[in-house]
Amino acid sequence: MLTLDLLKAHLKLDPADTSEDVLLTAYWAATVGTFRTESKRRWPTVGEPALATASEPTTNPPPLAFTRYLDPAVLNPDEQAMADQYILLTLGHWYENRQEVVADVRAVAVQVPMAAQYLMSLLREPTL
Repeated sequence: MLTLDLLKAHLKLDPADTSEDVLLTAYWAATVGTFRTESKRRWPTVGEPALATASEPTTNPPPLAFTRYLDPAVLNPDEQAMADQYILLTLGHWYENRQEVVADVRAVAVQVPMAAQYLMSLLREPTL
C-alpha cells in the first residue's frame, strides 16, 4: 500500500515539506475511493483467507507465489501493485492540473492519463 512519503516522491516534493499534506491526503482518499467505486475491487483485510497460494519451485530467481482470495473482488498482490500505479497516476494528474480538463498554452486539452484508464480497464470487475 502507498504512503504519504511515496506520494511525495512520485510528485517530486520535498518529504520534509508538510505544507501540502492535507491536500495530498484529500487527493489520496478521493483517488482510492474512485478506484474502489470504478473497479468494484478492494484490498484484502488482515488475515483474509486465500483460496489458494501456489508457487513455482523451478523458477529462478526464487519461487513466485500466486495468491487468489475467496472473494473475487479482493485484489491479489500483482493487482495491488497495478492499483497503486493507478492511484499514483491519477493523484499526480489531479495534483498537477487541479481541474478536470486544462488547456495549456497551445490550447491542447489534458485529461486523465491513458495509462490510468488502461490500468482501470484491467482491474475493473465486470458487471451486467
